Parts: sequence; structure tokens; C-alpha cells
Amino acid sequence: MRRELTTEHELFAENRAFALRDNFVILEDELKRLALLPEMTAGDADFLQEEQILAGAHENSVLYNTAVLLLSRDGVCVRSVPDRSEFRGKAFGDRPWFAAARSGAPGPSFRVTDEPGLGRTLKIVQPLIRGKRFAGALVGVIALAEDNLLTPALHENLPRDTDAVLVDETGQIIYPSDRARAAEGSGWAEAIAAAARGASGTLTAEANGQSALFAFSPVHAETRYAVVFSWPWRKLTANLEQQALALGGILLFGLILAAIAGVLLAGYLARPLQALASGAIRIARGEPVPAADRPRGGTEEIAALGGAFADMEKAIRQRDQELRDAAALLEQRVRDRTAELLATQAALVDAERFAAMGKTSAAIAHELKNSLNGLGMAVELIAHDPSNEARVARLRPQVTGEIARLRDVVDSLLSFSRSPRIDRAPVDLSGVIGRAVGLLSELADERGVDLKVNVPPTLRTRCDGHKVQGVVVNLVKNAIEAGKHVEVTLRLSDSEAIIEVADDGPGLSAEARAHLFEPFFTTKPNGTGLGLPTSHRFMEAHGGRIEADTSAALGGALFRLRLPLEAADAPAEKAPEAPRA
Repeated sequence: MRRELTTEHELFAENRAFALRDNFVILEDELKRLALLPEMTAGDADFLQEEQILAGAHENSVLYNTAVLLLSRDGVCVRSVPDRSEFRGKAFGDRPWFAAARSGAPGPSFRVTDEPGLGRTLKIVQPLIRGKRFAGALVGVIALAEDNLLTPALHENLPRDTDAVLVDETGQIIYPSDRARAAEGSGWAEAIAAAARGASGTLTAEANGQSALFAFSPVHAETRYAVVFSWPWRKLTANLEQQALALGGILLFGLILAAIAGVLLAGYLARPLQALASGAIRIARGEPVPAADRPRGGTEEIAALGGAFADMEKAIRQRDQELRDAAALLEQRVRDRTAELLATQAALVDAERFAAMGKTSAAIAHELKNSLNGLGMAVELIAHDPSNEARVARLRPQVTGEIARLRDVVDSLLSFSRSPRIDRAPVDLSGVIGRAVGLLSELADERGVDLKVNVPPTLRTRCDGHKVQGVVVNLVKNAIEAGKHVEVTLRLSDSEAIIEVADDGPGLSAEARAHLFEPFFTTKPNGTGLGLPTSHRFMEAHGGRIEADTSAALGGALFRLRLPLEAADAPAEKAPEAPRA
């Protein structure tokens, strides 16, 4: 019924809007006809013909209840029928609607303004065009406070308790003229906003403290107006409420009959039902129901109910067991997720700590580098003094070596303090490893280290070759300093390139494994503790990681780099290169 009422009242709003549109079209056509008459000019000295034409238009039209005006090119009212003091000789040249007509806006146009003595008026403006030039305007004036073309559509033959308004495209209420703009958030504001969008429809909202049905429809013609109607749902659904009361009475009578029947059947059904109730209480406590307490006798329906009760008991037990299993699984998942959250929190704390350490390292490195530059220059100046030749010969290598070592420390600090910037480009990963090993070949020869490299002929991927080369150099250098046999291997695994650096040194202690990638932790006498943390950051920036393990072949430490491949070209031959030192 509500759906039918909604459809009915939406059609009602569309019909009233259609009727109002017909009146507006009549006004438009009348003004267009008058504007085309050659006798209608606003620049003549004698306005007798114009006055007669306007008088006929006003007399024969029931729509222009107030006046029809003839305005000159400057907006001055040269004739008004009837001749009213509110319009005689009045200048309208500064009005926005006249300025729009003079600037070439097509007519007719509808404007709502407030006039002294008349209140709110509706003006239909039609420009006069003579010789393709603006020669004035005809204006039909309708006082909205009097009976006019709006009255039949918005007042006559309306259902009881109907409220109606005419609004423009901004949501401003045009008629009735004594209505204020609807309060923001109210049902009227919601309905007016929907009507201003230019389509017919309905909605339900609050009006005057009760639920109401709103229906709206655009007027069209040359206007951008819309009509909005409101009806209280309480009035519309009065018949439905009466039917609901009747249905409630029928239901109440049925309940009374059911109660009487229940009392009559209680003696016959009470015993088996009490047994079922007792069994239900036991099941609720989680206790089994003894066979002696199960219901016996009674009607065929009671027997069927007893069988269903037994099935229910079995199903509840099975469901309890399933719930216990699910609870145990949920607890395990909660523990696992808690562990993941704790690990994530620890990673965030480490990231904040690394950021603070990076800022501090940058400041320290800056100061050290300035001092080292000055110290180096001072040493060079002393070295050029002939009188210091003996001492310089003894101290120069020591000072130079210390300066170089401190420069390495500064470079490590600067590298760690900066956020890694990865410039990916197509590179040959085999070539990157070859260059890294080549840089350390002299160090391996000096220490007598057997350095073997097993890589495919070529393995192309996209990465920052300089950063990856730096990571490999750092790991191979650590391996050379740890043992006498070092192996570097490159291989493919699924979508990863795996680089392994193994040595036969003493391996990694438990303490070293716990603090392996922490800044400034080192087991070397002259180490900075920044090499592995920096390498770890470079690999994470690539989306990869570094793993520390024990080499099964050499017995020492094994560091494994896992680098995700992007558009990798697998080598033509799987066989590795011949080992090279």
C-alpha cells in the first residue's frame, strides 16, 4: 500500500507540475507574440498603439493579474497596463534580469523579485529585437500574494493536510511568498534539494515532527522551477492502521484459543514433555541424559519428538567438540599473530633507532672528514720541510695509513646515514660478481687465500649494479680476512638469483649471529661494524635479503644473498664457469 501511495502521489505532483507548465507556456507565447508585433516599440514618442495592445493583452489574459510593462532600451518603464504608480516611469536598468536581456539572453526568462507595495513578484521578461538590435523589453508581472496562475496548481482540490511549495534551482522557496527557506537537515530541505536536481521522485522524511511523504516534479517550460508536495504518512495510512488493529484482534483471539487448548492437553502431554525439559537442562549443563530419564509413551508425535531430541543431543555433543577444536585453533592463531605483531613492533623500533643513529653518524662523519682533510694537508706541508725529512720518513706511512683508515670509517658512516637509493638498470649479474672479485684479488694474493668463483656465463636482470657489487665486495673481503679458502657462487632458484660467499674460517658465534646486522657491532679489532648493516639495507631496498649460515663444504661462515629477478634471462648453459682465482 505504501508503494502504491508513493506512485500515486508522484503522479499527482507530475500532473500539477504539468498544469503549471501549461500556464507558463501560455504566458511565454503571449509575450513572444506581442514582441513580434511591429507596432510594439519602446522608442516612439506616441505610445497610444502600444498601450492599446498591452491593454488588450491584460484584459484578455487571466494570468497577468498585476501588470504588463513596456521597458525602453535603458530599462525605463514607458508604459504599464494597468497604469500603476509602482511601475510608472520606474527605471529597471540596474536589475540583473534586465541586464541579462540587454546582453542577448534569449527570452522569455522568469525572475522572482520583491517589489515595494506588491511583495514578491514573478516577472516574465521578453526582449524586443528590432533590426537585430535590443530595443527594449516586455515584462509580465504576477504578484504572488494574490490569486494567480499558481493558485490552482498549488491550492485547489488538494488532499487533506497537503502542504505545497514552488522552488527554484537554488532551493529557494518562491511560493508561498511567506515561507522561509527550509532549515538545513530538515525533511523539507532534503526534498527541495532533490527537486532542484531536475527530476521527478519521492522520498520519506520528517516534517512537523512526524514522518511524511514528499513528492516533487520539475515544471520545465522556460523555467527551472519545481513543485514539492508533502503529506503526513499518518493520514495516508489510516486505513492500513485500522486493518492492523483488526488483525491484532484476530491474533489475540487465536492466542486465547491456543491457551485453552494448551491447558486441556497439558495433562496428557505433561509427563513426556517434562522428561524432555529435564533432558534439555542436563544437556545445557553438559551432562549426559540417562536412558531411564528419556521420555516414554505419549502420542506418536511425542515419540517422534523424543527421537529428534536424541538426535539433537548427539549433534550438540559433536558441535561442542568442534567448537573446542576451533577454539584451540583460534588460540594458536592468536598466539601466532601476536608473535608477528611483536616482530613488526621490534622492526619499527629498530627502524627508528637506525634513523637516529644515521643522523648522528652523518654529523660525526662530517666533522671527522673536515678534520681529516685538514690533518692530511698539514702532514703534506710538514713533509715538504727538509728539516723534518728523517721524522717524516718514519711517521709518514703511519699517518697516511691512519688517515686512510679514518676515511674508510667516515665513508662507512656516510653510507649508513643515507637512505639507500636504488637505480635499477639492466645489468649482467655474473659480470657484477666478476668485478667485485677482481677488486679483491690483490688482497687475496697478499693473504694467500684460495679464491674460487662459480658463476654462469651470463645472468641478466634489473638491479643497481653498483650497490650489489658493494655488497659482494664487503662479504668477500670479510671471508678473505676470516679464512684461507673462499668460494663465491651464483645460481638461479625459482624467481631469485642466489649469491653465496663461503669460507673455511671459524664461522659465526652465537653472539655474532644475535647482533649480526646491528650497527657498530664487530668482531674485528679495527672494524666499524657498519659493513653488514649497510649491505643489509641495500638488499632490503632491492626487495631481497641476506641470510647467515654455516658452510657445509668449507665449515666456516656462509652468507647467502637472495635477489628477486626482474625480466631475468636464464643463461644458455647451466654449467658454471671454470673456477678462477
